[in-house]
Amino acid sequence: MSALFSLLKRYDELILNNASQISSIESSLRTLTYVLPGRFADAEFTSETLFALLNLIGLYHDSILVRAAENLPPSKRPIPSPHNRYTRYWINSSKAYQRASFALTFLQYTDVLMEMGVQKKWGKEVKWKLIIAIELIKVICRILLLHKTQERTIVNPAVPRREIDPSIFNSDESTTTIINSNGANGHLGNITNNNNNYNNNIHNNNNIHNNIHNNKKELSETWTGRYTGQAHDSISVVQKGATQYSDVSDYLMNKVLMIEDVRKPPDLVHKLQGFGSIGELLYIIRPLLYVLTLRRYGNRSWRPWLLSISIELATRILASYYYKKRIPGGYRLSSSLEKEEQKRRIRQFFFYILRGPFYEKFTKPRINNFCQTVSNKPILSLFGGILRDYQPLWENIYFYTASS
Repeated sequence: MSALFSLLKRYDELILNNASQISSIESSLRTLTYVLPGRFADAEFTSETLFALLNLIGLYHDSILVRAAENLPPSKRPIPSPHNRYTRYWINSSKAYQRASFALTFLQYTDVLMEMGVQKKWGKEVKWKLIIAIELIKVICRILLLHKTQERTIVNPAVPRREIDPSIFNSDESTTTIINSNGANGHLGNITNNNNNYNNNIHNNNNIHNNIHNNKKELSETWTGRYTGQAHDSISVVQKGATQYSDVSDYLMNKVLMIEDVRKPPDLVHKLQGFGSIGELLYIIRPLLYVLTLRRYGNRSWRPWLLSISIELATRILASYYYKKRIPGGYRLSSSLEKEEQKRRIRQFFFYILRGPFYEKFTKPRINNFCQTVSNKPILSLFGGILRDYQPLWENIYFYTASS
């Protein structure tokens, strides 16, 4: 077990010491997954495998960066967005929310890959059973999230996003302080090892000397309030940070707190009641109802398509009515987090032009005509080729256009 902890510690140190480079590699590989389809045999499956792995590994990397950022001096500590404040609050407050949010995120990252793998191995019949099972689990997870957040709109993603600039860890002093403050097993909590030997004692003594040395450096950068116990920037740090601003007004405006900055995390999203709750429940069960009717009537029938888009429109109408009647100022004065989520849901209507009979009768012929028209044009032909490569995925892989 200690060997595993040691390995994880070394991996954490590797990530922190090379945060910028690893972030660039992740970004490059993620971009590669978008251009792989159609390039060789099983390119689509390879692309989705790489995409899913990058997302899952990225979740762990995010946790490393977040823990490391908490040990930075206040002047270097990034300010979390409303989304991250909100989701992190519920993750820390409820184990059920934590499990449901990570389960939902895992399914969202891997549903296309699982569908491809099952279809390739066992055929379409088993694939549709898997799709129904995944959509059912997603519904259960979202209902649990709705319950644990006390009937609040579900935000997507349900876990914090990466918003930390890796360059803040480039400083050797910062990295050393972070690693020492985390300890050997910091990523898994405070775990006590009762089998310390002589070599471990020597190693611990060296760490103590390093901590003392680093603490002396931090004394000049921060001071701790006598009553609150919170660390604050010293005057010297403030003066250094102020040099990037043209005048005092710019510096002070950068420090101004907005309304959402002083709100408690759960208050960033309003509680739902009545029509608001009904609309949110309809939004949650919509994908499951769609796939069940799709399974019954087939992909060429208008019934699943019309049912799904009708439910989507109903949720929009109910949400607008609720904000107008129950929230002072209506939707206009809702939080930025709520507006961001509603805009994301509106953008999901785009996928309806890539589904079912609408795609077959309207979208597909126009895409084919466009690709044929630009096939001899230098730059546009490249874009047309990408559309051609993605067409089989839209037509054969449910989760590519499911927006669930």
